[in-house]
Amino acid sequence: MVIRLVSVSDQMQLPDFHDVFRAILGWQGDLGFIIRVHGQEFNSFRRKTHSKALHELKLHRQEKFLYICDTLHMWEWEVRVVDRAAGVAGDQLARCVGGRGAAPPEFCGGPTGYRLMLKRQRVGAAMSDSVWVEAGIEVLAEACPEEPPRTWELLRTALDEGFRSIDDRLQNLGPLQPDLFNLNEAIRFKNLESSTHTSGLVSKTRVFDTARVARSRRHTAAGDRQCYWR
Repeated sequence: MVIRLVSVSDQMQLPDFHDVFRAILGWQGDLGFIIRVHGQEFNSFRRKTHSKALHELKLHRQEKFLYICDTLHMWEWEVRVVDRAAGVAGDQLARCVGGRGAAPPEFCGGPTGYRLMLKRQRVGAAMSDSVWVEAGIEVLAEACPEEPPRTWELLRTALDEGFRSIDDRLQNLGPLQPDLFNLNEAIRFKNLESSTHTSGLVSKTRVFDTARVARSRRHTAAGDRQCYWR
């Protein structure tokens, strides 16, 4: 499980929240985002989304929304409001203040690619054992006798290339340490200044049983408040 606790402004606009979240993960690219809440969808491809702020989602404590970070690989996160508390006037920085577990590498092939990398690292060559591969292809061939032999040759080629791709990513990005969390590293990724006040978010992804937590401060016209979202 991966958790990130982050202090942000509830006046922060959705694109800025997306920037903060990517920065905390240590991701540099930007392939857009989608937020689904209360039957509505906001995404980075709609102009009206750019002016939407977190407080406009009108979430209360323990309410949540779906946040998709990277619309190519579709990393899905469940973001929940944890709590609200007094903040400090004039403090407009977004900060990572806690967490657990390592963020997945940015270029790992999305949730499926990350799962495969973890499995390959865990079981090694047994994952691509030729005996098991041929046994699986034989079962498929028996179930689909109308398929020409070329189909299974293409499947063998695709599997071989896939395993090589996993090994290359592991060599470049590994070894993976999914249980490791370093707060100093998360803080180093980003201290993003927001335009106004602060609010809090916790997000979970169910793709590979990880979670992200974001916490934030909230300021209102009546006074400074801090809120925590999960």
